[in-house]
This record gives sequence, C-alpha cells and structure tokens, in this order.
Amino acid sequence: MSKYIKRQREIAGLTQEKLAEKMGVTPQAVQNWESGRTRIDWGKLSTLSEVLNVPREIIVNELLIEEDNENKNLDNWPSFLFDDETNKIIDTLHLNLAQQDLFGLLYIYDSEYVKKKILDFYTLEDDLKKIPYGFIDKVGSIQFMNQADGLHQVVKYVKADFLMRVLKLNPEVEFNIKRLSKNLICEFVDSGYKEVDDTDSFDERFEGDDAFYLRISMRKARIMLPLLKKYGPVHITDDRWANPIREDIPEDVLAGILEMCCFKSDLFKDGYYKDTYNITSVRHGLEEITDYYEDKEKKWLWKINEKGEKLLEWFQDG
Repeated sequence: MSKYIKRQREIAGLTQEKLAEKMGVTPQAVQNWESGRTRIDWGKLSTLSEVLNVPREIIVNELLIEEDNENKNLDNWPSFLFDDETNKIIDTLHLNLAQQDLFGLLYIYDSEYVKKKILDFYTLEDDLKKIPYGFIDKVGSIQFMNQADGLHQVVKYVKADFLMRVLKLNPEVEFNIKRLSKNLICEFVDSGYKEVDDTDSFDERFEGDDAFYLRISMRKARIMLPLLKKYGPVHITDDRWANPIREDIPEDVLAGILEMCCFKSDLFKDGYYKDTYNITSVRHGLEEITDYYEDKEKKWLWKINEKGEKLLEWFQDG
C-alpha cells in the first residue's frame, strides 16, 4: 500500500506536501504512509480516492491485500484453553464482505434469529424473506443462498450486538474470530457468544457437535492469575467447602477477589457478602486455569495451574 500511494501520487503529479495539503494532514503523515511506518486511516480513503482520481474500490482492494498478507498467519485465539471440538467451531467463525453486508441488512430489518441470545437449532430461512428483492437480484439467488449459509454458521454462535460492534470498528475488513484483538477475543469469550439453552425444556434435536460452552471468565483471569502467580499457592480455606474464605489471605488477593466478584469493599466489611464469599462462587469461571487442592497439612490451597500459566503469558504477550 505504501508503494501504491507513492506511485499514484507521482502519476497525479503531486508532491508529498501538496498531497498532505489536499488530504488535510501533515507532510509527515504522507511520508509515514509512503515509508510504511503508519497506515492510512480507513476514513481517509474516500478523500484519497478523490485527490488521486482513483476509484475507492481499487484503493480498498490494495489495502485489503496488504492486510491479508500481514495477517495470513495471525492467530490470536487461545486454542490451548479449549477442546478440539470447540476449536473446530472457532475455525468456522469468519465472514466475507458479502456475508457481512447480508448480516447488516438482517440486523436492520430486525431479524429474530440473528438477535437471539442463545444457541438453538433454527435457521435463517424465515428471516431471509425480509431481505429486499433488489439485493437478491443484484447478487443472484443461488449466490445469495450461499452467502446466507455461510452467515448462518457464524450468527448461530456469535451474538449480533458483538458482531455488529466488531464490524463497525473496521467495516472493510473480513470478520474472523481468530484474528480479532486479544481484548475483543476476551469480550467474545466472556459475553459475545451464544450458549446452549440447557433448561429441561430444551429440544433434544440440538446436541453433540453443535453444543458450545467456553466456561472461562477472561475478566476474572486477568485479575486473579497475576496474583496467584505472585503469591504461589494461597491458603484459601481450612476445609473444602469452608465459608467464608480465610481472613488472613494476602491483601492483594483479597482486593482481587473483591474486584472480580464485583463486591463493594464497604459492604464486604459489613459482612454483606457472607453467604456468597466462598471458594465455589469466587473460583467460578477459573476452574480450568487454577487448582484448588488439599496439602499434607490439610490446608486447602489455590494456585495457578499449567493452563493458567499459558493464559497469563497470552495476556502479557502483546
């Protein structure tokens, strides 16, 4: 993209200073674009298109090719946290630009299936009838159905509000769960995916490979793992089901527990959380990445485990 901007600028007969003036940026910004130090903002592509007299679609395509080359090996997904079946589903959670456009239309037309909060066995079939014929005619009916099939594979698992927020951040980039930033991946794991409705009334037709549970609290992990790493095994209770947790745990650990459980300090001191201040509720969402065990002295200890160590490294690595 840097070479492309320089080439088109020269074809247009513009200096870096003149291009900067027409773009409303500093000459240094143009120098950075052409040297590859920084990338032009997506919001400035339309202006660049007008100044260089190049169709915006061509510029966008050049930028997408550059991003694809940079990101083809990018994989931020913490696969070590999850089983093979879950990771296989994650591998399918990506969209092309046409599918994203279709999702946007369904979202605008208030698709019931798209906006469901839980995973179920229905399809997009009824909601597709809401799409204007002009859109279908433009892409072709068979291609439209192919787009819908691919979109269904994603919206079956991903909550609409989360997906829409990600797409709005960079609408010209194809959605791929594995290529999201680590912050967005954490948000997806905590609240962005559709869980299976496991109530007694749930239909038995939806079982097996389609089931989807992540069972990790990334928010809690970010708070507690560094503390458990720092203090080593913490003597957390005197009995497996002791309630409350011991009062002599390190102050940092206590503060972390209050934060991750959303306990207010003043209310905690007044004993307001006595019924819920136990290892079961505190450790909820951390079971896979921490160990709770009894030592030879009959003390019950809490520590980060091997999987937790990997997650802590994942957090700290960029």
